[in-house]
Amino acid sequence: MFRVEVRWENLRYNYRLLKKEVGDYEIIPVVKANAYGHGTREATLVLKEEGAKLFVISTIDDFRRVEDVRDVDFLMLYPDYTDRGQIEYLASHPNLIFNLYDFYAIDVLPPGSRVHINVDTGMNRVGVKPQDFERLYERAKRKLRVEGAYSHFPVARDPEFSRRQIETFDSLTKDKGLFRHINNSEGLLRYGAIFDGARVGILLYGYGRPDVKPVKSVFSKIVQVKRIRKGESVSYDRTFVAPEDGFLAVVPVGYAHGVRRARGYRVFSEGRWYEVAGHITMDALMLYSPEESFRVGQEVELLGENNRADAIAEVWGTVTYEPLVSIGTQPVW
Repeated sequence: MFRVEVRWENLRYNYRLLKKEVGDYEIIPVVKANAYGHGTREATLVLKEEGAKLFVISTIDDFRRVEDVRDVDFLMLYPDYTDRGQIEYLASHPNLIFNLYDFYAIDVLPPGSRVHINVDTGMNRVGVKPQDFERLYERAKRKLRVEGAYSHFPVARDPEFSRRQIETFDSLTKDKGLFRHINNSEGLLRYGAIFDGARVGILLYGYGRPDVKPVKSVFSKIVQVKRIRKGESVSYDRTFVAPEDGFLAVVPVGYAHGVRRARGYRVFSEGRWYEVAGHITMDALMLYSPEESFRVGQEVELLGENNRADAIAEVWGTVTYEPLVSIGTQPVW
């Protein structure tokens, strides 16, 4: 049982802040994975109003949420080229741009399909290797509308590795009249407006530097409060033992709702922090207080402006993206 609150005014603020800095340079919002848990359709419509023209999605599930949105384009990272029916369906939408990452996709795509060629300059995810780019490009342009090329920083904070990527990408793609993009959020912060645009995700959703505002908050409620005596244990494996008489609150959210089963996770409620007592369970977590500070119906912040995703990520030993895409992705009440 949780409630998701999305402050679209913060998304607008973050986009405007970046656009003010980069001017005509293209900000390409990343709305894949349900817009990092914020809602692909909703985020797209808001950012379209702000002037965004090109959006990044991942799969056909993302596209189905926005297939009726007009006057903007969608670059799909992972079209299923083994499913010809899917490819024909996607190609029937004039605003869909395919990620062309391998030779076999050229044979599958209908003539005239729009593509951006993915050049693998060091990420080693999908993409054509630099030595194969020219051959792919020449073959693709005989059948398809090759409109752009892009690559990706696996570690933008490493200037030397990133510099080599930039130089490789530039040498392959210059003077071809292509729309080129390699920047992600961190790359934009470190290297500025290189090439024609930046695929921006985490900055838009409120993380990555101190002047952007978190967009998403997730809340739940306390459903039971009870006394606990000193020495009593809480949850599986009895990893928490009450140090003194106190009170226990039960919140009906657990790892089934994206709250990872990790020690040290805290929630924020009515100006106070409460660390989870014992293991988080599948659909509940418990809070302890030596004082009578809980009440049934009291709201707790699982993620948001106080309980920030970057702080949660430190506790979880992961990246900021994971709490955003996992906690409260399916609102219930």
